[in-house]
Amino acid sequence: MDFYQINLAAFVLINGSMIYRQHRQERQTEISEKLQEYETENLIDGSGLEKDAPESNSAATFKQLFFPVYILVWAADWFQGPFIYTLYKDQKKLPEEIVARLFTTGFLAGAISALFIGSLADKYGRRSACLACCAVTALSCLTVVSDDITVLFVGRALGGLGTTLMYTVFEAWMVAEYNQRGLDRTSLKLSTVFGRMVTLSSIVAVFAGLAGQPENFGDSGLGVSSDPVKSWKLLLGVDKQVLTLGLTSCAFEGSMYLFIFFWSPALNSSHKLAHQAGDLPFGIIFACFMGAMMLGSMLFTKAMSSPTKWFTSRDLLQTVVTLGAVSLLFTIFFRGEWLTFWSFCLFEACVGMYFPSMGYQKGKVIDDGNRAHLYGLLRIPYNLFVVIALSLTREGKRKRGCTPADTQLQRIEG
Repeated sequence: MDFYQINLAAFVLINGSMIYRQHRQERQTEISEKLQEYETENLIDGSGLEKDAPESNSAATFKQLFFPVYILVWAADWFQGPFIYTLYKDQKKLPEEIVARLFTTGFLAGAISALFIGSLADKYGRRSACLACCAVTALSCLTVVSDDITVLFVGRALGGLGTTLMYTVFEAWMVAEYNQRGLDRTSLKLSTVFGRMVTLSSIVAVFAGLAGQPENFGDSGLGVSSDPVKSWKLLLGVDKQVLTLGLTSCAFEGSMYLFIFFWSPALNSSHKLAHQAGDLPFGIIFACFMGAMMLGSMLFTKAMSSPTKWFTSRDLLQTVVTLGAVSLLFTIFFRGEWLTFWSFCLFEACVGMYFPSMGYQKGKVIDDGNRAHLYGLLRIPYNLFVVIALSLTREGKRKRGCTPADTQLQRIEG
């Protein structure tokens, strides 16, 4: 086994062990809850008939409806998203500047669509928006079979729209449904749901369906804009918590998307600097990254479910953002291929902890009535951040082969 295969095997063993322990703990909690319900309520009504335990059944139904759909959608995204750069650059032999413009088109489409996608979902239904996400993303994927540059640009615009829908409406549907079902009174805590979402998004899954997902809406009295004045006030500072979440999202998720664009050339540069022969096993490396992200999400779940609360979800979010920045800065000072890889794995672990932490915070501070609309608005700043960064991308040997950090942010001038 080579270096990357050993790391993948290690991630598989560690994650497998944590999943098993997590499953055992959850089963013990469910058994304890059912015993407590039986003892306190006797589960017998006045007619002598056994009653159902509605909260437990509701939580189980909720998980059966949401998680299979979520797994399939994210599996489709992970199978195509991380390899778009290699497809454009290596297979289609497009110049670096054209590739950057393609990505910029996607992020611009995401920023523009974020202005109205959420409000439309709140008005006309988040389940319908989820279905639209699947259709738009499928069309985006179909465009890559063409070598026509116009078709590729249309595909990236559709991809930006699909990404905005994916990051907005599924989570908005989940939080609203969770609140409507009153699941905070069960053992299924919202933080656990967010942790499991990221864990499952790291696992390859191909069989699920969207047919059983019920519809939910924002406040029926709101127009299509879902009260945009209120939403912009929340985003721009009337609600300081939402402003803080928006700025954090811009910084961390913007860096994450730049990382997606640059990680393969960064590792390639480190590989060449080490005078290693052969090509890098990008499939195995990507699997390692997903293993690291999965590990991070399970660490979040374990931390939030621990009976000893050493820190809050807000403290955890601050720690994760700081650690993620350190992991990327580390590559500035060390050129080694292995160290660069491990730094990237640490960043992916931070990503795995960041998304459930951020999702949990947004779930607490944003109301259900205009949830999807505000989720969309929160995506605008970091989309613009990435657009500006990619617009400065240039091709040239001067930017190659200096340090891993040079290649991670390679050919970005300014």
